[in-house]
Amino acid sequence: MASNVFRFDEGWDIPEGTPQEVWDVLSDAQLLPLWWGDAYKEVEPLDKKGKGVVGARARARARGALPYELNFIIEAAELIPGRLVVVETFGDFDGLWRAELSPSGVGTHVDLVWQVTVERPILKFLAPLLRPAFPGTIAGRRRAAKPGFAATSPPERTARPDLTSCG
Repeated sequence: MASNVFRFDEGWDIPEGTPQEVWDVLSDAQLLPLWWGDAYKEVEPLDKKGKGVVGARARARARGALPYELNFIIEAAELIPGRLVVVETFGDFDGLWRAELSPSGVGTHVDLVWQVTVERPILKFLAPLLRPAFPGTIAGRRRAAKPGFAATSPPERTARPDLTSCG
C-alpha cells in the first residue's frame, strides 16, 4: 500500500437505534457537524437533490487533532435504506467510506470501512511520518462522534441512538 493510502476497518454497536434510524443519520451529510463534534467544521450541500439520494454532493471542511484542515467533496455513491451507506470523497483526500448496518439485539451494528488516499501535497509528503498518528487521531474523532450521534436521531423516538458504548 502506498504511504499516502490509509485504510480503517471498525465496528460500531449502537444500542437503541434501529438500522433505519441509524441510516437516516449516516446518509445525511448535513448532520456530520452535529454528530462528529468539532471534527467537521462545515458541510454545505452543492445541489438540491436532498438527503439520502445517490449522487447528492456536499462540500466539507474538517479538522482533526493534527494541525491541518481538510477540504473535500462528499458524494453519496450507494444507498440502501436501513442497510448501506457508501460515500466517495474528492479533494484533499480521495476515498470511499462504507457503512453496512445490521440489527443487533435492541440496536444496530455498523461495519465501517474507510479507505482514503491523501492528495493534499504537504500531507502526502508527510504521510510516512504522520502515519503512526492517524489511527489515534481517527479514534479520537470517533470517540468525539459517539455522544453527538444521539442528538441527531429522529426527534419522535424516546430512546435515541447513542454511540457512547461503541466498541
